[in-house]
Amino acid sequence: MDFSLEYTEEQEEFAKEVREWLEENVPKDLVDIRDTLKMSHEQWQKRRELTRKLGEKGWLYPGYPLEYGGGGLDMDHRYVLTQELAKKGLALPPLYDMGILAAPAIMAYGTEEQKKRFLPPIFKGDVLTWQLFTEPEAGTDEANQQTKALRYVRDNDYFIVNGQKIFVGSFPSAPEQFYLLTRSDLEAPRHQNLSSFLIPANLPGITIQPLDLFPLSTLPVACGPTGANLEAVKHSVFFDDVRIHESHLIGREGQGWMVTSATLEVEHGGGAWIARNLVVEKFLAQCKSNPNVVKRLRENPQLLNSVVNIYIGAQIERLFSMRNADGKGGVYGGPQLALYSKMFGARLIADMAAVLGPYAFVDDTEWGLDEGIFEVGQRCGICLAPGGTPEALKIGISRALAIGR
Repeated sequence: MDFSLEYTEEQEEFAKEVREWLEENVPKDLVDIRDTLKMSHEQWQKRRELTRKLGEKGWLYPGYPLEYGGGGLDMDHRYVLTQELAKKGLALPPLYDMGILAAPAIMAYGTEEQKKRFLPPIFKGDVLTWQLFTEPEAGTDEANQQTKALRYVRDNDYFIVNGQKIFVGSFPSAPEQFYLLTRSDLEAPRHQNLSSFLIPANLPGITIQPLDLFPLSTLPVACGPTGANLEAVKHSVFFDDVRIHESHLIGREGQGWMVTSATLEVEHGGGAWIARNLVVEKFLAQCKSNPNVVKRLRENPQLLNSVVNIYIGAQIERLFSMRNADGKGGVYGGPQLALYSKMFGARLIADMAAVLGPYAFVDDTEWGLDEGIFEVGQRCGICLAPGGTPEALKIGISRALAIGR
């Protein structure tokens, strides 16, 4: 069974252009990263510079309009670009940046002045963005902003912000800006009491504290071509009487839930992409060529069921993704893919552990396999919440099918 996609003649011509550009611009000493915590600051800086070069070329956000700094590329060319980047162990963006979630909201609800002001720095790689949605009482239920992250008190043209956000950001980068969801009215009905902002991260009254967590990210993210854009370390962000000018308000005051929905559609799988599950690829390669794993399979033939389950599951994931990329997933396609990927990931790490045995849990040079990618997979496979919990994704699917709340 062959699920590969061949380039058309036009795509092959573009692929040659991409390969030549990457050969000239990707640093020769750029290290392939699988565990973000092991990335040096020097390596991070090299990726930041590459991010800016991609932005100048228009390839950092290749599907967005040229007038705002995007690449203006159609799906066929974006597919080629992502595939050629993946061959180099790179993704878009090459490091952690939640501008990918802020941009759709700005495009949908920002004024023309805001699009011209906020989008080019994101698309050019000049700013890194952290998304600040989750709070101690607002995780799966994003509308439940009860910590008064944004109060309704106004100071002339300013909002006064107090509260806390959790599980945000990454390692080792510091952001230039925050994409912030807040409560802006204590009296308005639910979903009408929220507002969204894009604000500088260095405003007086903002404190960032790290949360050292076991998982690096979710498994679908860890299965991509690089680990350099995994979060690795999350943070709490505290706001203490932070003044935000109303020009940073995205959409109208009280329209925050609608703005957020544009983001959640992307975060919950609405952004179409062609999945390449590198963890599965490397696992299957181990089953074919690693003498220890081959011996284990021969002595325990029942383990072949796990190998087959992993292969079939990965192909289903890829076909879901291809369907969405072709625009045939419907309004439920995004959360359906995201839900499948998370639940498949939980099964995947169990099957991998059964086949690989202790090799699945170590990343040292003597016993680790493929630079510890399977150990990273084991840690990330238990992390189901970021990007929408399974329960939230099920609600999204039911709403799209008009069969639930």
